[in-house]
Amino acid sequence: MADLVSQITSTDGKTARTLWALVARPGTLSADHLAGRRARYMGPLQLFLLVNLLLFVAAPQVPLFSYSLEKYLRYAPPSPTFVDRLVERVVPGGHTHDPDAGGAAFETYAKAFDARVEAQRKSLVILFVPALALVLQVLFAPRRAVPGVPRRYGEHLVFALHSLAFVWLMLAGVGGIGRLADGTLTLSRPGDAGLFALFLFLLLWAPVYLLRAVRRVYQLSWPWAAAATVAAAAAFVGLLLLYRGLLFFTTYYTL
Repeated sequence: MADLVSQITSTDGKTARTLWALVARPGTLSADHLAGRRARYMGPLQLFLLVNLLLFVAAPQVPLFSYSLEKYLRYAPPSPTFVDRLVERVVPGGHTHDPDAGGAAFETYAKAFDARVEAQRKSLVILFVPALALVLQVLFAPRRAVPGVPRRYGEHLVFALHSLAFVWLMLAGVGGIGRLADGTLTLSRPGDAGLFALFLFLLLWAPVYLLRAVRRVYQLSWPWAAAATVAAAAAFVGLLLLYRGLLFFTTYYTL
């Protein structure tokens, strides 16, 4: 942590240079790191931790990672019926809002559960990195070795750190826009048009960025890069479901 703070507060411009490359030059950080050109930039892990910090400051409750007990009881994962049965073991009457049937007790439990979720997610979110790196390892395993292209798990890990740092940074931007707009964007209000344009740009730039990053780092043609990006995005959705399930169980059994 001390090293991270040192990197952030340094005056050599490394932090600004790294963040600019992360946002504006898809795949550059990973390609340069794998080629040994590392002195100009922050390390991948340091960058990821910095962006995590920015994400939690700009968007304390990101809907992608924050999942309340009420949402667990309505949606997957795991099964809402299964969640209801587990809650009934702790709160008689389950999630009913009838005070005589355990509603008051449920409200108390739900508040404690949601508070624990917020604490747990900050430590569990880093699990996306090794999991995504493993997905990339499997995805590109059939490909023949190409000089300068990630082949070993550690090399895929570098790309996963940079890619997720970008995604987290975009989420921080979206969360920051939401906070500035008080949760809603109304074009009739002064300044909201600019915020909406920025919000739209972030949504459109993210898939384009990731496509270009995959193409550059893995040296693929556009069609293959598009296929790999879609596959990685689908895997990310699967990882998100696993993360939410893990978040539920770690919260439930430690509360």
